[in-house]
Amino acid sequence: MSAYPTLVLLHGALQTGASLAPLAAALAPSAQLVSLNLPGHGGSPVPDLLRLQDMVDAVIGDLDRQGIEQAQIFGYSLGGYVGLLLAQQHPSRVKGVYAHATKLAWTPEAAAREVRGLDPDRLLEKAPAVAASLEQLHSPQHWRLLTQRVADLLIVLGDRPAIDATVLSNLQMPVQLSVGDHDRMVSLEETVAAYRVLPQGQLLVIPGSAHPLEPSVQRRLAPELLRFLEWTGAAG
Repeated sequence: MSAYPTLVLLHGALQTGASLAPLAAALAPSAQLVSLNLPGHGGSPVPDLLRLQDMVDAVIGDLDRQGIEQAQIFGYSLGGYVGLLLAQQHPSRVKGVYAHATKLAWTPEAAAREVRGLDPDRLLEKAPAVAASLEQLHSPQHWRLLTQRVADLLIVLGDRPAIDATVLSNLQMPVQLSVGDHDRMVSLEETVAAYRVLPQGQLLVIPGSAHPLEPSVQRRLAPELLRFLEWTGAAG
């Protein structure tokens, strides 16, 4: 058994485990890392319906296959949402959760705003480089199909959020939330509101950072994650 803490890295929607490579490289000397692709991502078959529950189950299944009884979770955006749900459903398996740029105030209006940005034709016209990247990341599956499934998931989240103040207030393990002060998707206000109901919460605001998890932001997060592991008593 490794003497290092085990840290699961969960990517955001329309990304893959490789999207967190700069963070993984910075953390590798100090943690046993588990990186995986969430269902429908990274070339895996795109289901008819993307469900948060299937994502939680996929993470637990991966931990079971590797014989990992308990781990820390880092999740970016959707990955943070999955990590918090995993902590709610399997508290004995989760030592702590670090969620960065994770939206925790979903409404139909918020979902509609995000879905507008996921229109494949709009992406091809306005951001062809993004569309090309999605095609490469998720080949041989069609990126248009995955984008539509993610949009459908966001609509469900807007109508029926899986995480609310009650869920957060019942999480007994350490949870850290962080957000960039220029994030247009996740507001500082909603992140502070979520932090305030956490029994063991910490909050970090990253200056000059927007929602996309650029390599420079990942490297900025690495020492914060190490401090999080120390705070939770997981660091070796």
